[in-house]
Amino acid sequence: MSIIALFNAAKDYFEARRTNQVFRHLDDHYLKDIGFYRDNGHIRPISGASHDENELHQKNIIPPGEQPSDS
Repeated sequence: MSIIALFNAAKDYFEARRTNQVFRHLDDHYLKDIGFYRDNGHIRPISGASHDENELHQKNIIPPGEQPSDS
């Protein structure tokens, strides 16, 4: 893992931790009003998937010349 990837992972962790601390006291209705929801004690954004979920659901695209034949 490169040092830049390590710094980015640490930044993401601390941002998520700070979000949880700031929004922990809010009611679920207020969280929804500002675009967040509570999931197992964590505060998550409503719109879009997280970066990790996007990587899991990416499809492998094979160029037309390299696709397997049907025969």
